Amino acid sequence: MSGQTAKYLCRVIVGFAMTALVGLSPALAQGKKLIQSKTGQEALFQEGMRHYIKEDYSEAILVWESLATVISNEPALSFYLAKAYLAEKNPKSALVHARKAHELSPYSLDYGLFFAEQLLADKQISEAIACLTKLGQYDESQPEVNLLLAQAYVWSEQGDLALQALDRADHYVGEYPAIIRTKEFIYLKQNQLMKALLAGKRLIDMDDEEQILTWDQMDVAWDLSQVDSVRTNLLALQMQYPSQGQLALLLTNGYLHQKNFDSSLVQLRRAAEDHEVLPSMVAQVTMKVFELIDDPIKWEQANQMATHWLAIYPDEPRFLAIQGDLYVSASKLEEGQKFYLRAARMGEPKYEVWARIIQLDFELNAVDSAATHAAEALKAFPLQGFLNFQLGFARYLQGNNPDALRYLEIARGIIKPTDNWNVQLFSMLGDVYHAVGRPKDSDVAFDKVLALNPTDEHVLNNYSYYLSLRKERLEKAAMMSKQLVEKFPAEGTYLDTYAWVLYQQGKYEEALHYLSLAVADEKSQSSAVWEHHGDAMFRLGRIKEAVESWKKAVALPNANQLLDKKIKMKQIVEN
Repeated sequence: MSGQTAKYLCRVIVGFAMTALVGLSPALAQGKKLIQSKTGQEALFQEGMRHYIKEDYSEAILVWESLATVISNEPALSFYLAKAYLAEKNPKSALVHARKAHELSPYSLDYGLFFAEQLLADKQISEAIACLTKLGQYDESQPEVNLLLAQAYVWSEQGDLALQALDRADHYVGEYPAIIRTKEFIYLKQNQLMKALLAGKRLIDMDDEEQILTWDQMDVAWDLSQVDSVRTNLLALQMQYPSQGQLALLLTNGYLHQKNFDSSLVQLRRAAEDHEVLPSMVAQVTMKVFELIDDPIKWEQANQMATHWLAIYPDEPRFLAIQGDLYVSASKLEEGQKFYLRAARMGEPKYEVWARIIQLDFELNAVDSAATHAAEALKAFPLQGFLNFQLGFARYLQGNNPDALRYLEIARGIIKPTDNWNVQLFSMLGDVYHAVGRPKDSDVAFDKVLALNPTDEHVLNNYSYYLSLRKERLEKAAMMSKQLVEKFPAEGTYLDTYAWVLYQQGKYEEALHYLSLAVADEKSQSSAVWEHHGDAMFRLGRIKEAVESWKKAVALPNANQLLDKKIKMKQIVEN
């Protein structure tokens, strides 16, 4: 704003403020006469327009609002004020002035369209429809009105009226892509897939590089393509437009729904020939098709396709992962692992692939590999809780409890209540806290697990056993271990735990009963169980039998170092 104009406007504004108090001074009265003259009004309007063109909208508003206090019935002034307020991100003031411009000049197409746009933006759909309908009565040939009216009808869930408005617009603007795409949208919203595709034919006929639908619309079309009744029409359309990968994808889905593996493969291969179909989409659908594998012949067909994808998508790690999935599904874990590793180390790292690699390591009992791969994965994803958990678990199995605890506690700080591995984490924490001599923390971790899953077998067993070793809360320990014995009356590990709780309670006869059942379970016999059996015998005064049980214990792996002393002295030796 020029210095002269600023001073002039300041005089005008101050003049308005002072009038109510003391009346107009001669100089200010002269300024008011100037603004009231037609020449002064035009000059002030042009001054505001100069600011508007320079995108100095706040100055334009200041000038025009000043002018509006003198001339309140000029629609152009209200129209430009509305546009300036909109540019200033003040939609409420923009709507006020747009309404006024339209009311002052209801036959103006520009004012009416702008007002309707602001109404739609403000979600005043009914009033927008009324405004546009009225504009259409003045001139039905205006495509802009009908396009905007169609939008309003779509928003108010009046699809048929929207289509009628689009037909009126189409009559005047011809084969206009925006109209066709909007019609497709409406038809899909009405679950009329074939009508949407037939509308899209016009786009392909105009430009054979066009897609029959937008990729966003394919999400809706995908669900509709499962209906058996559309398949014949889709095949007929594919005959006309064989290079349209979208049609092949829709047919793939239809055959998937029928569980027709062979036809799904054929259509999927055709879809991939269209370079507009993204590799990620091919991969996603491939995984769905491979879910139909239920015999060796289908597996071999799938393997051929996976090999084909690797040839045409050599830089796409997701296809390596698919090949890995395929081998794992056939229990060929080591082969699958190789493809997963290639996928994980190609391009951008994928967390899910690394997690699967480490899980496979555990399934293959390759604990050292699990630790190595988890450490490698954490370099790329240091804040992924599950990877920290996996590395903590591997370290625990390696016997490195301090390191295990470090990673498990990192995982605990990251895990969300909705994660499906929280029970595993706190269960493992309970074991590790016990191993490093933090019994209270161990109990807290186990209690968290039981709050989530009161029947967790691992925790019920270990928690009760740890309490028995500490000779603490033996009633709670007995209650937990008894649950397992009642549920699994022949499981040696659980029988031993319950027996040892009873032993610590001084119930030696009961303890011996369950220990005798435990040693009868050959698959779970261990040095600890036979030692406990001997200890119970000794407490009951059956010394010879106790020594025999201890001899069996010492002959098994991981025997207690005190067993030789027990056998030699024929009595229990405390640590």
